[in-house]
Amino acid sequence: MVAVSRAVVATAVASALSTAIVVYYALHHATSKAAKAELKDLAKKERDGRVRLQIALGSAQDKIKALEAALQSHGVSPQEILDLTTTNAKPKRGAKKDVVVPLLTVQTIGTIASPYSTRNGTPRQPSLVTTSVAKLQLHKHIPPSALLSLAEFSHVWVVFHFHQNTNVHKPTAQVKATIKPPRLNGAAVGVLATRSPHRPAPIGLSLAKIIAVNADEGYVLFQGLDLVHGTPVVDIKPYVAFSDTPSDASAPAWVGKEHADGDEPLAITHVSFDDGAADAIASAFQACQATRSKLCAIDLFPTLESFVAFVQENLRLDMRSTRERVDPKFDDYRVTLCDIVISYRMTQPGPGVAIMGANVVTDATAQPRNE
Repeated sequence: MVAVSRAVVATAVASALSTAIVVYYALHHATSKAAKAELKDLAKKERDGRVRLQIALGSAQDKIKALEAALQSHGVSPQEILDLTTTNAKPKRGAKKDVVVPLLTVQTIGTIASPYSTRNGTPRQPSLVTTSVAKLQLHKHIPPSALLSLAEFSHVWVVFHFHQNTNVHKPTAQVKATIKPPRLNGAAVGVLATRSPHRPAPIGLSLAKIIAVNADEGYVLFQGLDLVHGTPVVDIKPYVAFSDTPSDASAPAWVGKEHADGDEPLAITHVSFDDGAADAIASAFQACQATRSKLCAIDLFPTLESFVAFVQENLRLDMRSTRERVDPKFDDYRVTLCDIVISYRMTQPGPGVAIMGANVVTDATAQPRNE
């Protein structure tokens, strides 16, 4: 009886095991099939997502390249933008937060060739140096015919970018609200009440007299323009007297042709030459014509006499800073015109200027530029 019971139990156990094995394999097969279907579906989604990501990445790369080109056309490198917009430092409590300002990408129409090699020495206003000649050469994407009929006007407004500002790439929060104009000898006014280059949006506006217009080769020659060599020009607009010269216009005395008290702080009474200075200018002029005509604007002056007259007229404007003018720290100075470094000193009574010498610019005498 016991033996029969054991046999029955063994048979039942064997049957249960067989059933369990069948069920296990059936469940395993079903699970594997579902898993495979799920994995297949996930693989398809991943592949589709990867394709969409690659398309989006390509589009983003195209936009980045276009943005980089736009930034570089305005003298801004992508790294400078990255440095301004990425930081790990948390602002301190109460610290002034940077203001996010929308940027505007503006196309330029051309570049100025000017006798002013650096910011230092460039007149602070247009029309102060009548012997100055500048040339606007249109970019190749601007048809030269865009200049047709411009010669019928005597003057134009030149809209440009202050590309050599020392603060042109600083965050907006660092822009100064007030400045000290040279003619006020230290008194401060709001930057938007001046024509200072160091302004929130470094855009300038100058009035220039038209000397010649070439609608075939795409260039314009100007007289009295106060722009540094290589300045990007955003636009030019004809000067229209009936609308650009209001009959009721007024301005503070300190920006008039004569100072409020009749004592012009920037006036130089006379310009003279030390022994050998005139010969030094002549030698530098010839050397610059021979070796640097494509690097500077020396060709704007067809003769030595025209260049010397230009140098003298520039030095009749006291280009020293207010601090240096009020409390001089130097005995002599220099200015670079058409890549020719003119050395000079102040003389009394006057004040006057004595030209000491001249030489073609070198790495040692070149003044720093913000490029």
